[in-house]
Amino acid sequence: MKTQLFYDLTATKSCPSVHFQEAREIEEIIEELRGENIAVFEIEGAALSSQEAIFKAFATVLKMPKGRYGDEEYADNQNAFLEYLDDVVDWVPAKGHVVLVRGSEQLWCARARLAGLLTELWQCATVSRHARIHLVFVW
Repeated sequence: MKTQLFYDLTATKSCPSVHFQEAREIEEIIEELRGENIAVFEIEGAALSSQEAIFKAFATVLKMPKGRYGDEEYADNQNAFLEYLDDVVDWVPAKGHVVLVRGSEQLWCARARLAGLLTELWQCATVSRHARIHLVFVW
């Protein structure tokens, strides 16, 4: 059974957003998403302990090309993070892009402010910068 998330991510004019999904729902659709040419990236939310850890994890998982933003492995600032979200569609071509944050319950329980910051940054990217990538907190 496909969830609403499947249809949100595969829609031709998909609107990027933040989603909250049960792990079992993700497992039911993940292969279908990949089959629909949706780039699926996964981050372990329980491992995110600081803003810098968010920036590094996303630069790594989004496969930021070396040298794309100079000599740095990743830039530890919000503007560069937002650029990653904009630019991932260029270096990982796909019909859609989604980041699954596994272990989200631990992240929200242990570091609610950090999870809130990530959500807020995502909203900035999707509203002001027109990023076309979805964030899914997986419970």
